[in-house]
Amino acid sequence: MATYRGRKTDICRTVGFDIWGRAKKPRKRSGYPAGQHGPNMKDRRQSEYGEQLLAKQVIRRYYNLLERQFSGTFKKAQRMPGNTSLNFLRLLELRLATAVWRLGYARSPFQARQMVSHCHILVNGKIVNIASYTLRIGDVVEVRDRPSSRGIATANHFEGAAVPAYMEADVTGFKGKIIALPEREDFPGFFQEQQVVEFYAR
Repeated sequence: MATYRGRKTDICRTVGFDIWGRAKKPRKRSGYPAGQHGPNMKDRRQSEYGEQLLAKQVIRRYYNLLERQFSGTFKKAQRMPGNTSLNFLRLLELRLATAVWRLGYARSPFQARQMVSHCHILVNGKIVNIASYTLRIGDVVEVRDRPSSRGIATANHFEGAAVPAYMEADVTGFKGKIIALPEREDFPGFFQEQQVVEFYAR
């Protein structure tokens, strides 16, 4: 199973904050980018392409996707009726791994992906081990009823998770249900999805 093996903080350092909302903030030790050529780029203005690329990378890393998965999801959103940028964000948000993270069973999208692939999660009562599985309205996501699975969710204090409005959580049953499609306000404010649309339209 392909996954990103590089440093997870690179994008956070570039934008100046932790995109996953973790307490530990990235440190900016200098006024220029990292690397041996960083000082030479101190006063360089970022191009329009560079801004679009950064907007794409922020969203891609936020959801822990590889480039091929990310671009494939965008192409799927383009074929759907309605607003392409909103459809794109909805497809990303309705991935099974994202739902596991949103419900608080995992403390990060990386751990959520691992929980799904290790068969700790059920969808509508059946084991689903595909992190990219797309959920629909009415689908129920559940942690398997066994100590090893529910122990992970309990250790992450899922009871206090800030569950988004499009989901309904059943804390005692270790379940969550998709009750509506996500709207723009359900996504982080720092997302610049229109920049992503312009990037792929080049």
